[in-house]
Amino acid sequence: MSGIRAHIASNFLSGSIVENAMVRYILRKIIISLLVMLGVSILTFCMGRLAPGDPIDTVLSGIQNPSPEEIASAREYLGLDEALTVQYLKWLEHVLSGDFGHSYKTGNPVAHELSIRLPQTMILAFSSAAVMLIIAFPLGIFSALHHNRFLDHAIRFFNVIAISVPSFCIGILLVLVLGVKHKFLPVMGSGSIKNLIMPSLSIGIGAGAGLARLIRSQILTFAEAEHVTAARVFGVKSRTILRNDILKNAMPPIITNIGLLIGGMLGGSAIIETLFSWPGAGSYAVSAIYARDYPVIQAYALVMSAIYIVINILIELSYCVAIPSVYVLGGQNEK
Repeated sequence: MSGIRAHIASNFLSGSIVENAMVRYILRKIIISLLVMLGVSILTFCMGRLAPGDPIDTVLSGIQNPSPEEIASAREYLGLDEALTVQYLKWLEHVLSGDFGHSYKTGNPVAHELSIRLPQTMILAFSSAAVMLIIAFPLGIFSALHHNRFLDHAIRFFNVIAISVPSFCIGILLVLVLGVKHKFLPVMGSGSIKNLIMPSLSIGIGAGAGLARLIRSQILTFAEAEHVTAARVFGVKSRTILRNDILKNAMPPIITNIGLLIGGMLGGSAIIETLFSWPGAGSYAVSAIYARDYPVIQAYALVMSAIYIVINILIELSYCVAIPSVYVLGGQNEK
């Protein structure tokens, strides 16, 4: 009985250690993420203030030859007559309350504009992610299964080309071929699935090619593991080995890469949105850059940084729950 009690107590203590380590790990990740967001807010604010040009010119663009009194009044209205630290603290206070200010160009609340445009960017990002996955997994798996054969070389060549060509170049080619020459798809605007196809392909092809390379390398790495060799010796079917012994172990870094790519799609779709006149947050930010509309630029940078960080936290937490011995306890399994 004493041995059973000792075993139960040992398991209980072991579970408590794992839970405490997981809590510390999660808290540490959240604190680090908040510090990163604070740093992003400081950089974003300073870049808005140090960028060339004066926001007063944008605010008073409708007035020809504004008087010094009008300039001073506009500067006081925007709070630009105060010290830089005071401006930042006031700006941060408003941001934390959900107020990103008003656009210098239109006068509309930036938060309202982003709330309309951000869902469009998310639709484009997740449809691009779907294209990426459709391309990446078949190419990566077939390339690994036909290692050093013709199909492998052909897929690797395609991957290199797709990764090397910028997404906007792919978009222009799609516009010329599918939109202008054959008129299969509309070249700009939104409102239907057809409008979504070319922008999604433009972003998803390159991302899918990069992910396919990672999938190939991961499969080839785990294909040489001892347990995989043993499964082949015992006559386990190749599909079963691929599904249960190779892909299962290869998935963690692949999932990490997928999460990072989706975050990059959310923040890096500005050029594609502009090219296809997609009414998302990215095209909104590009037009704000040309107009020196600093509240819009700052809000876009903050929101996209926050989304990217949240995706990273979710990935880390998924590993924390699924594989605590590796991602919480430094790779040492509990005995």
